[in-house]
Amino acid sequence: VYEDPTIRAERFPATHDPTTLIQYFAVDVQIKDPSQLRTASADPASFTSSRLVQPETIAKRMNAVFALDGDYCTDDSVENQKYVMRQGIIFRDTVEPKLDMRLIDEEGDMHIVPGGPELETMDKTQYNGKQVWNVLQFGPGLVIDGKPVPDEIIMNPDRSPTYAKPGAGEIRLCIAQIDKLKYMVVTCAHWGQELNRFRDMVMSLAPVQCAYTLDGGLSASLVFLNRKFNNVQSGSERPITDIIYFASAWDMSGAN
Repeated sequence: VYEDPTIRAERFPATHDPTTLIQYFAVDVQIKDPSQLRTASADPASFTSSRLVQPETIAKRMNAVFALDGDYCTDDSVENQKYVMRQGIIFRDTVEPKLDMRLIDEEGDMHIVPGGPELETMDKTQYNGKQVWNVLQFGPGLVIDGKPVPDEIIMNPDRSPTYAKPGAGEIRLCIAQIDKLKYMVVTCAHWGQELNRFRDMVMSLAPVQCAYTLDGGLSASLVFLNRKFNNVQSGSERPITDIIYFASAWDMSGAN
């Protein structure tokens, strides 16, 4: 556990799901201010650069308490049409209409907008009257407004990135919001899970309000206090393009 007056992050030991026997890792994070939920790129100047580095390197540079990998937004990606907004700046203004969007607003609330042609025309800088700070496109969404997304949607390969293989036993990663400024991140390990089974496991861990899939496989990375603690077997390290991270505001408060 890391805890100070502005953040509490708890990393849980590797656990086996009693139903599927799949091993998974989970982290709970509670922050005091929405500004503590941030994003960062492998290239400090751009989120659409082809630069790839180890997740620990980005996390250490940003002094992250806890970090996870993002949505693989490089221009070299096979998904190089995905919309990219980070920290209020639009880095790519094209849309992959089949993919669900994850919007994070100025109050730290997360919203999932299902894939469809309306994504191309909607205002992605505002949501329900609040400014949007970060937009990611990977998906699909697993839980929306506390309800599971139906199997026929999340198991449809056309709703996932081409390499995500929803029906295969892949290593999965998702970020979920539980309550106001309270979040949970979960990844399964080793041989992985089909996407609908992963959704069910995530929902069994906490009363999540929304949950969204991010880049998995060997890219799935959980970094706690500058140390990656999942997928650490020899040969499993993979450099990535970007992270989502949680930072302490303790230094900014003037207290030491």
